[in-house]
Amino acid sequence: MCKAKSTGFLSKILQCKTAGDLTQLQQDLGDWIAECGVPSVFSATVEDIPKVYAYVVKHYIFLRTAKMILQFTDGMNAFGKLWDLVRKNWIAFLPLFTNMQEPMSKAAFKALFSYNYSRRGSNHREAEEDTIYCWEMVLNMIEDKVTDLKFEDLLIFTTGADEVPPLGFPRKPSVDFYEQEAGLRRLPYASTCTMCLYLPRGVSQEEELHEMLLLATRGSLGFGKV
Repeated sequence: MCKAKSTGFLSKILQCKTAGDLTQLQQDLGDWIAECGVPSVFSATVEDIPKVYAYVVKHYIFLRTAKMILQFTDGMNAFGKLWDLVRKNWIAFLPLFTNMQEPMSKAAFKALFSYNYSRRGSNHREAEEDTIYCWEMVLNMIEDKVTDLKFEDLLIFTTGADEVPPLGFPRKPSVDFYEQEAGLRRLPYASTCTMCLYLPRGVSQEEELHEMLLLATRGSLGFGKV
């Protein structure tokens, strides 16, 4: 049952104040409450409603998942008492067992990447530096929230992950460059296997690179994300 629906049911129990409310509750939700471990709901009085509510909440928060959690922890302890180790050092294991994801900053995003430049002084290098200047401007737009593009979108596009793993990536994601053929407009692309983002050389307008990145990330389906 979805969370919103069960929350609505709990609200109805909490709002039961009169004998008429109780009769209606037994008709509408009696079977559901009984399945939560309170078969006595059909013989309950209005005075019993707080106890009924407390038990149903306990069922959803604890009892409903207790067996699954016990199976999980027993399974972990089968490997050298791993769950006992987690409990003893729970702070160290927080990133593995809880969602601690926070919105990425520009500094954190930039620190993930290395850049595969051409030889300094070459025409390719000059064109690549033009692109990277626009790349910096696009990252500023994301940080200033003046675009729908997000750092997480670019990270997914490049690596397939929407956040940095707790132990980091196995290797540093990179930015490489490709030559834009005359008369053609090829969008940026990526290899999630090598974790490399490819940008076109010689882009001199940040609006152009921003539009290309937005189209590339929105138009690519990968790992169940668009």
